[in-house]
Amino acid sequence: MLELLLHGFPIVFALASFWSNTERKVLLLNLGLCVAVGLLLAFEQAWSGAIVITIAGLSTSYRLIKQKLLSPIATYITLITMLCIVLSVNNLTGKASFIETMPAFTFMAYRFGELYCKEAGLRICMILGSLNFTLYGVITETWGLAITEALFAVSNLWYYLRLRRAMLVSPV
Repeated sequence: MLELLLHGFPIVFALASFWSNTERKVLLLNLGLCVAVGLLLAFEQAWSGAIVITIAGLSTSYRLIKQKLLSPIATYITLITMLCIVLSVNNLTGKASFIETMPAFTFMAYRFGELYCKEAGLRICMILGSLNFTLYGVITETWGLAITEALFAVSNLWYYLRLRRAMLVSPV
């Protein structure tokens, strides 16, 4: 029963993402997803994913609290530092295969979008990251994660296309 709840909880957040029509809402949902997916990955003992998602939640929290973007240099320094932490932990735990580093690619896409991009760029980064994390979920047979991230990719694609359409109708 616990396993079913842990797989279902992230899917609820992913379904809610179809109503995330603002940047703040998508960030709040991403934070909720970080908590839900982190618990799921820890339960599944997919430690590299759990570590990445925990650090991701901290990054999302920073963006929500500060409500501002970082400069390009600060973004790159932050991303490299966080990536080094993630890869160091993976290396120390002996989890350094390509599959086990896939969450780091998702991590980089999401963090770049959160720390440096406005809404359209954030959504593109989340689409790419979600597609990668969907593949990771399929490979590790973490089906709740795979379904969640696929839904999150679709919802972000939907809102990105709406943003593009609005920009074409009334360019600012």
